[in-house]
Amino acid sequence: MAKNALNMIFWHPDRDINNCRVTFLNRGSPGNLKIIPGYRIDRMQRGFMILLDGAQIPYHRIVKIECNGKIIWRKNLLKEI
Repeated sequence: MAKNALNMIFWHPDRDINNCRVTFLNRGSPGNLKIIPGYRIDRMQRGFMILLDGAQIPYHRIVKIECNGKIIWRKNLLKEI
């Protein structure tokens, strides 16, 4: 889950959230995706990631987390029929 990956980044001594980017579904953005730099993340709540501006991003909308140019976590967007 995205929350687990973010927790690992926040609490691992060798990781820095400032070197990460989070891509999430955002209706109305180009391609319905928005990318934010990790430094904009203020804290994590039970069901949401809270940004410095107070915006709440539900974890289920996160599709990719990258750190230092490497994909740390990616949501499987394919669904079985």
